[in-house]
Amino acid sequence: MPPVNPYSKYIKQYQASNVNTATPEKLMILLFDAAIQFLMKAKTAIEEHNFKERSENIDGARKIIRELMRTIDLENGNDVSKMLFKLYNRMAMDLIKANVQRNADKIDTVIEDLTNIRWGFQKAIEIQSGVSSLDDVLKEQAAAETPQPSEPTTGENNAG
Repeated sequence: MPPVNPYSKYIKQYQASNVNTATPEKLMILLFDAAIQFLMKAKTAIEEHNFKERSENIDGARKIIRELMRTIDLENGNDVSKMLFKLYNRMAMDLIKANVQRNADKIDTVIEDLTNIRWGFQKAIEIQSGVSSLDDVLKEQAAAETPQPSEPTTGENNAG
């Protein structure tokens, strides 16, 4: 049995306080973070052949994704809402497959999707609050998508 962290009681109180005082936007970010943490733990459980931990963590992430799906207003939403709903649904299905197949690659795909959606929500929050402008976000995205030049090789000269 691992040693008990003497601060765990205070950490849980802090986390509960964080959730109870968070704005709806911050709660969305916390949900994405929690789902990603569950999936990182599930990957570790796959490596360790820990069936119970794998299943519990994948199920935790899947429940969060289902909750995110419930936040979408499909009746009044636009095409983006419908596409996001379909993406969440695909992720939930992929997690079922990942659990049955013990497939870490499927989990990686869901982590990447969640990370990208989280980034989009975070940037929308920043734009809405005036922390960033749309131009700033578009420049940041373009910079992230631009391939970085390779580091020059040093040392041996491979010329014949």
